Amino acid sequence: MWTGVSVVTRPTGELITLARLKARLRIDHNDDDGLLADLIKGAIARVDGPSGIGCALMEQTWRKSMDCFPCVIILPGAPIKSIAAITYVDAEGATQTLDSADYRFDLDSEPVRIAPAYGTAWPSTRHVIGAVKIDYRLGETEAANVEQDLIDAVCLIVAHRYENREAVVAESAHELPLGVEWILNEHARGHVAS
Repeated sequence: MWTGVSVVTRPTGELITLARLKARLRIDHNDDDGLLADLIKGAIARVDGPSGIGCALMEQTWRKSMDCFPCVIILPGAPIKSIAAITYVDAEGATQTLDSADYRFDLDSEPVRIAPAYGTAWPSTRHVIGAVKIDYRLGETEAANVEQDLIDAVCLIVAHRYENREAVVAESAHELPLGVEWILNEHARGHVAS
């Protein structure tokens, strides 16, 4: 998890339906539907967002909070789709929204960087904690656009937790399948210093 990054708007789209998951896991009864729904939420939480692997699966808004403007702002997370707003507390203590013409960014680079527009500088801010806030949108609007191996990882986590529900088991408990860790490591976005 990154310091100063939070989720402002959580995803509303559904990554995988209960019916699709049950078909993948070959579960043909409804007895465990509530449990499976909870396991889906838990598996998504393990993967999605700044507290997961740093990727946004479905569309959501994150906020990066900083005490002042650095030379270049580096936004953690992927895939970043747009910058919603940059707000700051000016020297007089009023909250201002920076005009989009006053900064430049490149959504094709990773991590996404934001800098003042050519010939301009960042405005002065009051010396307070969290004086600068950047809201940005990440993730896919349709589950069909999410990389399939990330959906596979969610399903594998659910399957593992469904089969290994107990905190203590009589036989040996199995760790998360190696394939899941491989997928998550492949897509993980590392810590980005502010």
